[in-house]
Amino acid sequence: MHVKRIMSASAVAAGTVGTALVGLAGPASAGVSGPAFYVDHVLYRTAATPTDLSGTGAPAHSYDAIYSFGDAQRSVAESAPGYRDYNGGRWEVHAMSLPHGYAAALASGDLDDDGVLDALDEVTAAMVAGDAVDTGIVRWFVCTVNKVPASQS
Repeated sequence: MHVKRIMSASAVAAGTVGTALVGLAGPASAGVSGPAFYVDHVLYRTAATPTDLSGTGAPAHSYDAIYSFGDAQRSVAESAPGYRDYNGGRWEVHAMSLPHGYAAALASGDLDDDGVLDALDEVTAAMVAGDAVDTGIVRWFVCTVNKVPASQS
């Protein structure tokens, strides 16, 4: 069972979709994005498609979570191509709030002291400390992802 399933709020915060996808290409702008989100300290970019999987009834385990921090920083995803549990680009976006501010989330979650939350264990550490809160799933969609070449990160 993923940590996201335990820590996630049950409410769907549909009103925050616009801000929850900072760093991810939205449905109206399908195409390859610049650096979009982190997975295990590595930057990935998306090739977004104009999809909405919210009404499919697909089971929660068929999606991978992306934790969106709005304008505070790039999002963090739990899986990527090549990972055993990767779900092929099916994503659920979790909106995150930072009740004590971004500096507090970094203080409790930035386990490698690189100045950013860029891995699931770091997001989890900030959530356990109460400095990051999963306010719910705001979007379900499909998009492919690729590592950002080191020369472009």
